[in-house]
Formats: sequence, structure tokens, C-alpha cells
Amino acid sequence: MQKLLLLTAFTCIPSFAISQQINGRIYDHESSVKGAKISNISKNSFTYSNEQGDFSIDASIQDTLKFTSLFHEEKKLILNKNSFEEKIVVEIKKMVNTLDEVLLTKDIEKPFNAETYTADFGLQLKNDMKNNPHLYSPPPSGNLDLVKIAGLIFKLFKTNKKQESTSFIPITHKDLQTLFATHKLMNKNLLKNDFKIPEAYIPLFFDFCESKNIDSKLLSEANNFLLLEKLFTCSEEFLVLVSENEEENTKQ
Repeated sequence: MQKLLLLTAFTCIPSFAISQQINGRIYDHESSVKGAKISNISKNSFTYSNEQGDFSIDASIQDTLKFTSLFHEEKKLILNKNSFEEKIVVEIKKMVNTLDEVLLTKDIEKPFNAETYTADFGLQLKNDMKNNPHLYSPPPSGNLDLVKIAGLIFKLFKTNKKQESTSFIPITHKDLQTLFATHKLMNKNLLKNDFKIPEAYIPLFFDFCESKNIDSKLLSEANNFLLLEKLFTCSEEFLVLVSENEEENTKQ
């Protein structure tokens, strides 16, 4: 009888109370955002986005996530059922710095006291410049909606993965990142000069390649040429997607 009561109590727990992992990526209008803090206000937990702007955090339906970054406006997102069905794309806006009105007086200027400033601001600024170099340089294009393209790519994951058998292992974003960081031929210069992928879009291009379900067997040295050919085809398709998006935004 006691076991029956426990089982009944468990089945009565609403689905929104069950915690599960939510995955996503953070963008501003120029690139993915690294080192952003993602806080689950409802569960009093937090994490940070990685170099590609990706994050994972435990959450439940109706939880509130808060996104903060040193040079971006704070954003809150209430999770619903759809938030857990695929990788979510979150857009945060850059802060617009405005100067307050300055009133001139005849008061004697006080000497600068470094102790009155936040002790860790300089470290935050240094780390943010290292983690987010795109914030301190002009974007490669003003007409590209990275958030929209990321959303289209992440929808491909849900569609394409259903078509493969369980024994099939596709190449992942991390696989490509490692490959292009260590391979003599397939490196960043190849991506920029031959594939014509702007550096700021390389993480998004890796996502696009992952969504195409390329067989991980092509990572072997014997299949380098076949992989190169496949990636070149992906680069052409990706650039078409980028071009179409830029044209659409120009018309708006």
C-alpha cells in the first residue's frame, strides 16, 4: 500500500517540475558571445558560455534564465516546452554607452583615488577583450542576421538526425574545431582564403557542417581528400545561406 501511494505521488508531479538540461547559444548582432553568464533564477544556479557561445544548464519549464555580459544588456527568458525540443538561440543586445550631462563647478578637483573603483573591473575588461575580440573591431557585415541563420541551422539538427541509424556517428562542431586547430592543410587560412568564410562566422560554419551529418569516418587521414571535398561543398551552401540572408535584410 505504501509503495502504491509513493508511485501515485510521483506520477502526480507536474511535468514542468522535472529538471532537465537545456542547451543553447548566445549571439549579439555581430557574433557569438563568449563568457556570458547564464543564471537560472528559479534554481539559483549559473554557468558561462564557452568560446562558441554555447551553454548548458539544468532547468524546468517555467524557469527563468537571466543572461548577463559586461558589454551587453541584461536579458531574461522564461522557458516553455519548446525550449527543450532543440538548441535555443538567444540574442542579447550590446550596451549603448551614453555620457551623462556634466555640470561645471568651482569646487577644487579631488585627487584620483583608485580604491573608489571596482577592484575587478580592469580584470573583467581584460578578460572580455580576450574572450570577445569582435566587440572591439568592426563586424564583417552589417546585413547578416546571425541569430536568424543560427536558428535555421539548429533546426536542421532536429530534421537530419532522425534520418540516420544509431550506428552512424557524425562529425561534430568540436571535431571540426580540433581538426582545423591541428591539421597542416585544413586550418584557419584554408577557411578564410579558400572557403571564403569570414573568421567571425567560422563557429557558425562548423555548426552548419555538423547539421549536414558528415560521416566521422572521413576524419581518418586516408579520407582527408574526401572530407576536404565535402567541406568545400558545405562552404558553398553556407555562403549561399549567408548571401540570401544579407539580401533579405537589405530589402527590409
